[in-house]
Amino acid sequence: MICRDIESHFHEVGPYVDWNQTTDTFKAGDPGREVTTVAVGWKPTWAALKEAHDRGAELFVSHESLAVRADNRDPSPERKFALPTEAPKFDWLDETGLVVFRCHDLWDKFPEIGIRWTWQKRLLGGTAVGDGYPFLVTQVEPQSLKALAQHVLGKVKPLGLNGVLMAGDPDQMVNRVATGTGVSVDPIRMRELGADCGILTDDYYLHVRMGAHAQELDFPALVVNHGVAEEWGIEELAAYLSRTFPNLDVFHIPQACAYTVVS
Repeated sequence: MICRDIESHFHEVGPYVDWNQTTDTFKAGDPGREVTTVAVGWKPTWAALKEAHDRGAELFVSHESLAVRADNRDPSPERKFALPTEAPKFDWLDETGLVVFRCHDLWDKFPEIGIRWTWQKRLLGGTAVGDGYPFLVTQVEPQSLKALAQHVLGKVKPLGLNGVLMAGDPDQMVNRVATGTGVSVDPIRMRELGADCGILTDDYYLHVRMGAHAQELDFPALVVNHGVAEEWGIEELAAYLSRTFPNLDVFHIPQACAYTVVS
């Protein structure tokens, strides 16, 4: 089996992806390399890549980019985007032969076990009553915004996030909660789908713009870490690959929140 066989499978199960304009392509290495061991991780940091290589992986399947300035619309290998400070990582990839495939658009939208569904199910449970990609709206028991924040914090603490940002009246009652993929920063769309509260992520969240407007609309929000919101989904991706390719040794490299909240 070669690495490209996994890409071919992704094409088969992802007809909703525009395979001519997607970031879900090989970002480093030889797609024709034989593969027996696959590492799966949210972000292909150098530390994660080295762990994968040390554990015998020929292929690293990531959700996020290798390079800081990678263009999500560009299917090219990412060395073309590398900053001078990132060059050693790409040199190391060339030396080791470790292949990197990015699985982003496919897994964000993958039904039932992809990023947005896994986040909704494991964070809130219950049935989604609103669905408009990238968002889902879940009916929960009526509770205060503060109580919801405490629930969310209890769920994400094992992922290394020790604080949740809360914007709005802590006593405001909510019962229709919007969640989404890692970059979930559109309270307006959440409201349109029937939500009375949103769980946003820190990457791309600008309180000075959308956050302030959400407060003008009396739409409360919680903010969590991007990677934390997707980590469970990456676990599911590893499990999916293991089930789909039982002859491969597939392992997940956990990645916790990269920062600590000091209060």
